[in-house]
Amino acid sequence: MSSITGNITATELARNLSDTIDSVKASGKSLLITRGGRPAATLSPPPKQGLTVDELVELLSTMPRLGDDGESFAEDVRSARSNDSLPDSPWD
Repeated sequence: MSSITGNITATELARNLSDTIDSVKASGKSLLITRGGRPAATLSPPPKQGLTVDELVELLSTMPRLGDDGESFAEDVRSARSNDSLPDSPWD
């Protein structure tokens, strides 16, 4: 969760809800919502989803390699894809 970097009154939020949500989403920063001068809630961006490119590259580098078996499998797939002897319909 991101740290709280600003605050907004419940009244201001109600008057500017759409713009405030857009701002929180774009900035990635949370807002403290106050009511009567007291903290009432927080508005935060959604949790980060997925991986960055660097994280994906790092993850892939740790995965085991298939070696010769992988190349043999890839060749079998290419061969099956280029085979025109399959029927047009599974019911033929």
